[in-house]
Amino acid sequence: MSNMKSITPQVSSMNMLRCTILAAGLTTLAISLTGCEDGIGGGATYQPSVSILPDADAEEVSAASSASEVKVAGYGTLKGRVVLEGSVTAPAAITPSKDAVCIAKSPIPNDRVVAGANGALANVFVFLGKAPAGTRQPASKDSLKFDQQGCRFIPHCLFVQTEQEILVLNSDPTLHNTHTNPQRQPAFNQGVQPNETKGVPLSYSRGEKQPVSVICDIHPWMQAYHLPLDHPYGAVSGEDGTFEIADLPAGKHEFTIWHEAAGVVDGGYTVEIPVDGTAEVEIKVPAASLASFNGERPKRVILSMIP
Repeated sequence: MSNMKSITPQVSSMNMLRCTILAAGLTTLAISLTGCEDGIGGGATYQPSVSILPDADAEEVSAASSASEVKVAGYGTLKGRVVLEGSVTAPAAITPSKDAVCIAKSPIPNDRVVAGANGALANVFVFLGKAPAGTRQPASKDSLKFDQQGCRFIPHCLFVQTEQEILVLNSDPTLHNTHTNPQRQPAFNQGVQPNETKGVPLSYSRGEKQPVSVICDIHPWMQAYHLPLDHPYGAVSGEDGTFEIADLPAGKHEFTIWHEAAGVVDGGYTVEIPVDGTAEVEIKVPAASLASFNGERPKRVILSMIP
């Protein structure tokens, strides 16, 4: 122990610590650090790279703004009809077991699959996933009405633009609860008093990739769907299967076709929109995609062996 010497490292001017911080734009930061020979090793260099990603909301706003500024050859309209290929057994009507008001409305129609005459399929969403180049936003967005009537949501499917007001009504003499389940923004979850005619305001701040489920926590059979988009190019097929999307930029577009019993029926339905004209299409939805409604599915019991 007495022969041990305390060693103090001598640092020459050539071995002094040097730090260099290089900034390239707003997105990349490189830090170069050279250490002392007696420290981490002569000439050793550490160069971490830090990338600052742009905010997702900013990208969306920028894309939407750019899309609206691009000049296009003209605009046209898409008109169509959604038909069912094959046949399905309509889901059974709903028989409530609680709430005297709802029981009095029994049986309540089940809107999950609504097939009409000549194969017409209602409640099918047809929409563009993103705002195309040349998008023209409407000058004003009228308020929409979303009612709770007869212990069901009306309409069952609703297309809405971001920041467009939805007035949630309650035409029933009983308390309802409107509860949205979006993926990209906070949920709306609020009780709506009996006979509410003024309407509780609801709006979506961001577009969604697919329709949003809406439920009533008080009456679990009540369900509907909203599709909020940051552009006007969406529609829902009516009871006769028809729909219309106006003021589309001319050219080819890929539409998403979505139904609640099948999910995405087609994620790339291509249509050519003519300048100052109308493209008319018939969209076919295979009955097999709605096969879960061809009678009751057999119940399955899964057994597991726990050692």
